[in-house]
Amino acid sequence: MISKLYPGGKPKAFNVTFDDGVLQDVRFVNLLNKYNLKGTFNLNSGLMESEFEWTHKNGSTVKRIAKDKVVPLYNGHEVASHTLTHPYMDELSESEIMYELKTDKDKLEKLFDREIKGFAVPFHYYSELIENCVKKCGFTYARISEESHSFTPQKDCYKWKATLFHPRNSFDEIVQRFIKTGEELALLQIGGHSYDLDAEYMWDNFENVFLKISSQNDVLPMTTIEIVEYLQAMEKSEITENCIKNNSDISLWFLIDGSVCEVKPYGNYCK
Repeated sequence: MISKLYPGGKPKAFNVTFDDGVLQDVRFVNLLNKYNLKGTFNLNSGLMESEFEWTHKNGSTVKRIAKDKVVPLYNGHEVASHTLTHPYMDELSESEIMYELKTDKDKLEKLFDREIKGFAVPFHYYSELIENCVKKCGFTYARISEESHSFTPQKDCYKWKATLFHPRNSFDEIVQRFIKTGEELALLQIGGHSYDLDAEYMWDNFENVFLKISSQNDVLPMTTIEIVEYLQAMEKSEITENCIKNNSDISLWFLIDGSVCEVKPYGNYCK
């Protein structure tokens, strides 16, 4: 019997994908680092440059992290685009959408000196036009603002859904289900904003979740792009009852008759 695994032979993966690049990310990143977890942070370079701020409905001020502070903060985590200025994209023309995406991607790549492969849509509007623009700009995936409510990884990387956006009442129940699940390539991905952890008094909830996840030996912390690229490589593999052919340039991992097996790039495994 052959089952698919994540890198290192782990059956499950965990990620958080948080938007906007606000001051509360400092505390949030420190919390991730404390438990050796990985985050994907979706940034607006234009608002970062102006240190844009606004007032939350609870009365608190939400402010973007300054440009000169972000590079060391997000070291070890994924940085993705969230558009240049966080506009309502249903109000934009194709050329305006392209400008928001391409300019943000270019600015972030220059600032962080790394390729920016991911995009997260601002607000809730997403369309075929936006998806086509995302592809034209060279992004590998687009995370939309819908929840999957599932531990099954998304098939369409340009309509990628997180499992959920930080739940309020069912957090512990969902995490316990994830810990107990035997689903192949199970993924728990939590989306949201770190400023909401202030507004909704959820810092303790998140730390408890991170403590539980980090204590599970069968869960691999990954960024969104690591997950997407690994799953894409897995999709290219050819698997029969007795043989596996890895058609990608990264190692793939499997559970074969109860034993963990690594299949090297462009390698083969046969019983």
